[in-house]
Amino acid sequence: MTAADPARAHAAPHTAVFIGTRGLEAFDPALFEDRAAVRLVGVFTTLDAVHLTDLWRGWFDEVHVVPTLEPDPSPLNTAQIDVDAGTEVVAALLRSTSRDRLTVHTYLEQNVLGAAQIRQRLGLAGPCPAEVIPFLDKLEMKQRVAAAGVRAPAFGAWDPERHRAGARAHFEHITGRVGLPFVLKPTDSAGSIGVVTVESYDDFAALPVDGDLGRAYEYEEFIDGRVYSVNIISAAGRTVFGGVTEYLVNSADVAGGRVNADINLLDDDPRVARMVAFAGEALDALGRPDGASHLELFLTGDDELVFLEVGARFKGLSGLAAMQRHYGQALVNVAFGIESGVPSRPWQGEQVYCFDACMPLRAGVVADRLEPKIDSSYEMRWTVRPGDRVEGTSDLVTVGGTFLVWNRDFEALYRDFRLLAEYQPFTYA
Repeated sequence: MTAADPARAHAAPHTAVFIGTRGLEAFDPALFEDRAAVRLVGVFTTLDAVHLTDLWRGWFDEVHVVPTLEPDPSPLNTAQIDVDAGTEVVAALLRSTSRDRLTVHTYLEQNVLGAAQIRQRLGLAGPCPAEVIPFLDKLEMKQRVAAAGVRAPAFGAWDPERHRAGARAHFEHITGRVGLPFVLKPTDSAGSIGVVTVESYDDFAALPVDGDLGRAYEYEEFIDGRVYSVNIISAAGRTVFGGVTEYLVNSADVAGGRVNADINLLDDDPRVARMVAFAGEALDALGRPDGASHLELFLTGDDELVFLEVGARFKGLSGLAAMQRHYGQALVNVAFGIESGVPSRPWQGEQVYCFDACMPLRAGVVADRLEPKIDSSYEMRWTVRPGDRVEGTSDLVTVGGTFLVWNRDFEALYRDFRLLAEYQPFTYA
C-alpha cells in the first residue's frame, strides 16, 4: 500500500445524483473501481419510480420521489421532474457534501434542461442551461450547425401571424424556401411527437386558421433518404466512443404500423467512420458537452449526409442495452466516469451482435400478439395484452412493447433485421 492510499480510503465518498430511470438498464455500479467511494442518490417522479427494479433500488443510498414538472403530464413527460423539488433534494445533500464531490446526471431528454438548471442554481460542475439549449431547441440547433458549414435541411420558424394574414401566401412563402413536401416540427419535442408532413396545399389548409399549433414550431425541407443515428461519447472535446446504427424505417412509417428497429453497424463498415466524423463536426458547432450524444442524419440516394437532429444524451428505449451488448462496452459507466471522475472497470458481459426494436400499435382492441419469424435469438417485452383497447401509435413513445435480437453471426442478424420490415406484431379484433 502506498502512502497515498490511507488518505484515499478516508476521503469522503463522491455523491452522484441520478435524475430519472433512463440509462439504469445499462448501468452497473459493481464495475466501479472503488464501490465504497461512491454514494448514489436517485431522484424520480412518482410515475417514473414505478419502473425501479429491486436491483436498481439496491444501488441507491437514497431514493427521492418528487412531483412531475406538469401536473398531468403526457406519456413523453412522465419522468420529467419538478426542478424546484429536485433542487431542494440536491441542496440538502450539499449540507454534508462539498460541491466538488457532487455531480448531477441524467440520460433522459426531458430532464437534460432540469439537470442543467439544478447545476447552475447550486454552483455545480457540468453543463449549464446555456450549454444544453442548442441540443434542445431545434431552431438554434440547425442555425449553429448550418453556420458551421454542416449540411442541414433548409428551415425556418413557423410564424402564426403570417399564417393568420393569409394561409395561401404563407404556404407559398414556406415552399419557396424549402420546397414541397416539407415537415413541421415542434422546436422543443422528441420522439417524433407533433411532427406533420405537408404534401399539398390541402394538408396546409387543414392547419388551424389562426396559426396556433399549440407550441413553437419550425418548418424544414423534406429529405428523402435512409436515417441513421450516430452515438458518441465525448471527453474534453474529442470522441472517445463512436458507433452508428441503421434504421429499418423512417419515423413517419412507424405511425403506419411498421416496426421501428435499428441495427448497430460493424466498425469496419465504410459508412461508420464517415458518419462519426460528420457527427463530430456538428457536435463541435454546438459546443459538444462531455458524455453521451445521440445524433440522427440522412444518407440520401445521392450519397449525401444531411443533419437531422441531436440530443445531449444516449438513445432511448432498449437501444442502449443493445449497443452495450453489441460493442461489449459499459457505455453508461464510461459516460458517467467522464462526467463524475469515477472510474469503472471494463464491461464483464458477453459481447454479441445485437439490435433493438419497438412495436407500433393501430387503434383498436388487441386480439393477439405475434412472435417474429426470425432465426436469431430474441427477447420480447410486451406492454399490452390481448383484450386491451389501444390508441394508434403516432410517435416513437406510445408503443406496444420492445424487443432485443442477437446473434453471433452479423450477416444472419442483418437478414433478420431486414425481415422485420414486414413483421406485424399484433392482430386486432
